[in-house]
Amino acid sequence: MISQRLPIIVTIVAASAWGLFWLPLRAFEENGLAAGWANLAVFATPVVLLLPVALLRMSKRLPTGVGNAATGLLVGGAVALYSESVLHTDVARALILFYVTPVWSTILEATLLKRRLTASRTAALVLGLGGLITILGGRTGVPVPQNFGDTLALLAGMVWAYGSMQVRANPAVVIFETVFSFFLYGSLVAVVIALLPIELNTHPPTGAEFLRLLPWLILAAVGFLIPVMWGLLWGSKHIDAGRLGILLQMEAVVGIGSAALLTDEPFGIVEVIGTLLVVGAGVVDVAGEGLEPGNSA
Repeated sequence: MISQRLPIIVTIVAASAWGLFWLPLRAFEENGLAAGWANLAVFATPVVLLLPVALLRMSKRLPTGVGNAATGLLVGGAVALYSESVLHTDVARALILFYVTPVWSTILEATLLKRRLTASRTAALVLGLGGLITILGGRTGVPVPQNFGDTLALLAGMVWAYGSMQVRANPAVVIFETVFSFFLYGSLVAVVIALLPIELNTHPPTGAEFLRLLPWLILAAVGFLIPVMWGLLWGSKHIDAGRLGILLQMEAVVGIGSAALLTDEPFGIVEVIGTLLVVGAGVVDVAGEGLEPGNSA
C-alpha cells in the first residue's frame, strides 16, 4: 500500500527539480556545445541509456513506447522547444512564456472538446493572458515576441497544452513507455532544431568536445533527467488531478526563482508581475476545477 504522502513528496521534489532543467542546458552550452547541439545531447543521452531496457522489453513482446509517436512528439517535442528557448532568451522569460499553458488549455478544451467555460476557467484565461501581455510588452509596450527564444517558448507551451490532453486521454500507458517515448521523440525534434540555420547553432561538436562532456551528459541523464521524469509520471498516477496541477506549479516557481537568483538577466517588476499572473492562472485553473460540480478536489 503506497503511503498517501509519498506520491506528493515525490511529485514536489521532481517538479522542483524540473524547474532547474535550464541549469544543465546552460552549463553544456557554456562548456562548448552550441545551443541546438546541447539540447540534442541532453535528450539523446537518456535514449541511449534506456535503449537496452527497451530492447529487453521488445524481446519479451512488451511495448517500448516507440508506438506512442503522436504523444511523444507532442510532449517530448514541446519540452525540446522549451529547452532550446532557454538558450536563446532570458531564462525567466522562457519559463513564464512556457507556463502560460492554462490559456492554451482553456482555448483547446473550449474549441475541441466543447467544454463549458466556467468562472474559474475564465479567471485563469484572464490571468494567463495578463501575464503573457506583461512579459511580452512590459518593457517595449508592444506585446509580441522579442526574439527567437520567446517564439519557441510560446510555441512550446501551446504544443505542451495539446500534448497534455492526449496524455490524459490515455492514462493506462506504462511509465517506461512514456519516459522512453518522451526522450526518443524529443530527440527527433531536437535534431531538427539543431539543423536550423540560426546563429547559435554554429557547428556540431567535434569528437574531442563530445568525449570531454560525455561523462557529464551521462551523469545528468542518470542523476537528473531520467529519475526526475520518472518521478513526475509515477507521482501523477497516484495524485488526483486537482492537487497534481497545483503541485506542478512548483516547476514554474523554482525555475523562475532560480533564474532570478542565479543569472544576471533582467528580473524586475515586469517579471514579478508576469510570474504572479501566470502562476496564479495555473493555481486558479486547477483549484477551481476541483470545485466544479461533478469534480473532486
